[in-house]
Amino acid sequence: MLFLLFYSCCVNSKAIELHTVSNELLINKHLNILQDSSTNLSYLNALKQYQQGKFTQNVNKTVSFGFTHDVLWASILINNSSTEAIKKVFYLDSAWLDHANFYFIHQNKLIDKTYIGDALPYSARKNQTRMLSQPHEFKPGITQVMMRFESNDPLLIPLYLSTEAIIQDNLILSSYFYGFLYGAFFILFVYNIALFISLKDASFIFYALYLLSFLSLNIAYTGHGFKFIWPDNIFLQQWLMTIFLYFYIIFGIAFCFEFLKLKVFSPQIYKMKRWIYTSLVLLMVCLFINADQLLAVEIAVALTSLLVVIFVSLGFLALNNGHKMVKFFIPAVFMGAGGAAISAATTGGVIPYNTLLFHSIEVGMLIEMSILALALAFNLKEVDKARITAEVTAQIDHLTALYNRRAFTAAADPLWNLGIKDKTDFSIILLDIDWFKKINDEHGHAAGDAVLKRIASTLNKQVRKNDILARWGGEEFIIFLPNTSKMAAVKLANVIRNKIAEMIVLHDEGSLSVTASLGVAEFNDQMHNLEDLIKLADIALYKAKHSGRNTVCEMPELSQPKHAQTQNSTHQSVNM
Repeated sequence: MLFLLFYSCCVNSKAIELHTVSNELLINKHLNILQDSSTNLSYLNALKQYQQGKFTQNVNKTVSFGFTHDVLWASILINNSSTEAIKKVFYLDSAWLDHANFYFIHQNKLIDKTYIGDALPYSARKNQTRMLSQPHEFKPGITQVMMRFESNDPLLIPLYLSTEAIIQDNLILSSYFYGFLYGAFFILFVYNIALFISLKDASFIFYALYLLSFLSLNIAYTGHGFKFIWPDNIFLQQWLMTIFLYFYIIFGIAFCFEFLKLKVFSPQIYKMKRWIYTSLVLLMVCLFINADQLLAVEIAVALTSLLVVIFVSLGFLALNNGHKMVKFFIPAVFMGAGGAAISAATTGGVIPYNTLLFHSIEVGMLIEMSILALALAFNLKEVDKARITAEVTAQIDHLTALYNRRAFTAAADPLWNLGIKDKTDFSIILLDIDWFKKINDEHGHAAGDAVLKRIASTLNKQVRKNDILARWGGEEFIIFLPNTSKMAAVKLANVIRNKIAEMIVLHDEGSLSVTASLGVAEFNDQMHNLEDLIKLADIALYKAKHSGRNTVCEMPELSQPKHAQTQNSTHQSVNM
């Protein structure tokens, strides 16, 4: 007892009373530590250094010791003031320590020692937990625990004194969280792959790869991979986290370039993408060839911290150039890349450790994922709107704002079929502006355009809502009239002819008046399709043109197709 009291005095440390630790306790502030830069200090020599007072109290509650090749020795005193042994578990909330060795000293004797860490297969662990843990039954009295930590990754040692029941409860809770996280990321990954296949937009495939690289990175650094996927492959456990971290950076930048449409909004920067990708890949290859795992991780963590600066800067650049989607992108990547930067800074010891900060990359990515899911929905809405606009534009004559020939056929065909099925009357009016070529020659094409627009406006006022009006081509217009007999169609045609004759069309050089000739045809049983009816109306129009123009002619029956084609050719020559 006096010997242990001497230990306590020389290192200015107090023993932890087990009866005061009801649940779990972060014990880093109770540690006495010694950093061994030689890395060859044995347990006995470390214990001797401790007895000589060369360990220092961890007064700053340091959890992360940053990027170092040093070996960290730590000592803590545990007092069991009861008369029975108490079982506790040392639990490390870190899954990438290469070596974590525990030495238990009771009554000046080494009573137990255990070697755990990623440098050993997962099956070698006494406790099969995802994170490193070491149980021990503390006998009555004071027990000194000496620990040796070493890693080729950042030396992060969040050390808890807990119980197996609490650890299991925490693992169950974390399994729900990671189940939700991985499920959400997988669904979004598949969704983006589907969008890429459908829309051929590169931003979707790069976002999917960005999500996949983060998911893989998370599986590696949380210990899920070592426990479930590669439990006996030490090489993969030591290097995969670093590899996935570089892929996370590369695909993050690639997604940024494509999502922000820098090819359009900042082409000069977009041209640099191949150099950036090539440089990152070469850097990764060189670091792996050099085989300095710690240096590779250190550079990757530094690049991860820079991502938020790169993303936000490019976002504001695209915003300044008029990119609408940036209003989603900037807050999303600020949370995602910002969370990654905070986690990286916590891991590297730049900012003090706490559990929330350490896991901020996961929280940030969840928020980023939610915001970008809204962005994808907004983007799809915009794409759909653009598609509809394009479809409408393809069907509308840009000068008169009427249907074009293609749209007329698509709209009239269903009415044709319905009329035949219901055995109702329907007719067609075909209209041609008289001497239109002369108008263009004498007054210019601007005057001709003014005439076309004015006639389109006049026709719109005369037709019914269920009639189909279109510009048939050049100076011709066509009207499909469902539920309309030939007599009613001829009457409407004469109204239209009179309205056009009364028009005064204003143009840059003055004003002019125009007339039009109209042909009317009605459906009969000899017709097989809409084209037959249109040909008949065209023959009637030909008759109107040769009857002095500014008149309406009708056709009582269907002409033979060959004759119709001959007459149509003659009509076109007359119009010239």
